[in-house]
This record gives sequence, structure tokens and C-alpha cells, in this order.
Amino acid sequence: MSDFYSLSGAFGDLFKATKEKCPIHHKPMIEAPRVGKICPLCEKEKLDKAENEMVKKIYDDNARKTLLTKSLIDDPETYSCTFSSYITKNDTIEGNLKQQARLIAGQYLKQPDAKFNTILSGPPGVGKTHLAMAILNAVNDNAKPAQKCVFMNVVSLFMQIRSSFDDSTSWWTEKNVERFLKDVNLVVIDDLGSESAMSSGPRDATQFVQTILYNITNSQRRIIFTTNLTQTQLVKTYNSKVVSRILRGTKGHILNFNGIKDKRIGAF
Repeated sequence: MSDFYSLSGAFGDLFKATKEKCPIHHKPMIEAPRVGKICPLCEKEKLDKAENEMVKKIYDDNARKTLLTKSLIDDPETYSCTFSSYITKNDTIEGNLKQQARLIAGQYLKQPDAKFNTILSGPPGVGKTHLAMAILNAVNDNAKPAQKCVFMNVVSLFMQIRSSFDDSTSWWTEKNVERFLKDVNLVVIDDLGSESAMSSGPRDATQFVQTILYNITNSQRRIIFTTNLTQTQLVKTYNSKVVSRILRGTKGHILNFNGIKDKRIGAF
């Protein structure tokens, strides 16, 4: 800051030291052209604050873009799923689930260090993916500072990882995926169990799937799972270490969609 004050000597006609002192820093103020009396320390603090805010904004913008740039979503319309677009009536299963999902979103939003998973379970087409994305969008849009959120369809995820075996240029290697999902703040793993159900072999998950799921769930403690599997089926599909990590912190964070009709089947 001594260099700042030396301006009054080097550019005597432009910057002149005054006898008046800054009431905050108790240093002599400088007379600046077109500006008047200023405190160099105050001005530096303003510049530092503006720079920090700009850096923070850039970080927040990039963090919020993670949802769009890194997610694996089969249907692009899923991005637009919010609580507002999840239409329900009062005193219904759907209405209660929506309220429960809102509360969970609030926990993820207000407690970025809270470590717990959430499970949305039930038959296909009942709105599990919609509410999972609604939670994710609520956190992604409103968290301050921003939280990195990402949505992963489990079948697409494993297809991408498998395809990287034959493509040396692919980003979707096992290590990259595991490192990335460890470092984000909130993850949706959508349709857990379908990666095994769609295989031609036995319905239990392969060792390849088990290993990756174990590594993901072991390092990431904030995951929202959607699944058609019951807890009994979950235990039959995955080994006990994976199941225990999936269920970690889910007390009070399980949404059961049983009893809701498939919303994707129209009237015939």
C-alpha cells in the first residue's frame, strides 16, 4: 500500500496527499481527480471484494452447469421436472410424497455437509424420476454457494463405462466416473436395478457392476436412488456391502410409490 501513497509524489498534479485521515483505516486520504478524497485501503478492499464476487459467480455458474453438461439422461424433458410441474391433489399418496421430497430437498440444500442417501422406490411410471429431478433442480437452482448436482441413468452410465474399454479417447472411464461422482455434491442414480434386469444372464448384478457401485457408494454419501426394486429384491441383486452403503442414512428418507398408478399408460 506504500506504493499507492507514493503516487502523490510521482504524480503530484494528479494525486495529492491530504491531512484528512480515513475514519476506518486512520491513514491519510488522497485527493484524486474527478473523484475527490479517497482512502487507498478502502479502494483496494472494494476491488478485492469485486474480484472475489466475480470469482464466486464464475464458480457458481460453472457448478450449476454440471447438471446440464455431465448428466446422463435418456429423455431431455426430464431436465424440466420440478416440484411445480408435479401436479397432485391434497390428501393423496402423490401429495404426501411431494411434500416429503420437498423436505428432503431442503435438507440437501441447507445442509451441504449432511451425509445421507434417499431412495424413491415403486413400480415403473409412477413419478419417481420426476421427484428425484425436482429435488436435484431445487438444490441446483437455489444453493448458495452452488452445489454441483448430476443425474445419472444407471443403464446409460454402465453403457458409457463399457464403451470406454474400446475407446481410448472416451472420458467415461471407470476411474474418471468414480472420481467425478465422488467430487460432486449431490447425485441421482436413476433406475437402479435395471442395469441387471436388462442383462441376458442371471438377475443378480455382475461383479463389474458390483465393484463400480461399491466404489461410488463408498465415496459419495449424498445419493438419491430411484428403483423399481423392493428392499428384498435389492438384497438379492447386490452384495451386502453395496446394499449397506445404498441404505446408509436412508431412515426418514425413503419414498414408497406403491399404490400409485402408472402415469405413462393412457386410456385405451
